[in-house]
Amino acid sequence: MKKLLFFILAFILVNCNGGIEPGLQQPGFSGTIYFKGEWPDSVNLTILVLFKNELKDSSDFSAENLSYVSELIPKGVKKYQYNTLKNSLFGKVDAGTYDYLAVAQSPKKTISLSRADWTIAGIYYSPTDSTHPGKVIIPENTFVEHLDITCDFNNPPPQPPGGN
Repeated sequence: MKKLLFFILAFILVNCNGGIEPGLQQPGFSGTIYFKGEWPDSVNLTILVLFKNELKDSSDFSAENLSYVSELIPKGVKKYQYNTLKNSLFGKVDAGTYDYLAVAQSPKKTISLSRADWTIAGIYYSPTDSTHPGKVIIPENTFVEHLDITCDFNNPPPQPPGGN
């Protein structure tokens, strides 16, 4: 019996590279989007978008720069909770640094990659600086929570180049 226990223990240690690691967390993030004021009648699509690099001109609103698109956010809601592991229309979030997380709205009925078709309704700002878009930093094996965004229809954020 002792030999069997020794064999099982040795097998576990050899095959686990010296130990048993806890399960690894898939990278991603979640938060709440708050909507203030009346939704514009012209809006047909509302989505959360994550871009790897800052939007310096209209060409940065591209598939190469776009990392994640949420499912459609229902029109008229006052609050929407999102989770990149559950509410994805396109893309997946890997560990890394992202320069622009925003709520985008369009009067179109289908999703387009033309910057002119979208208005930014809300931007993620870091808790310490509400003057520049906040960087979204996702460490390896980490799920980040509370990346909240406020969309104030009476006081919209600055628009990136090339849009409405």
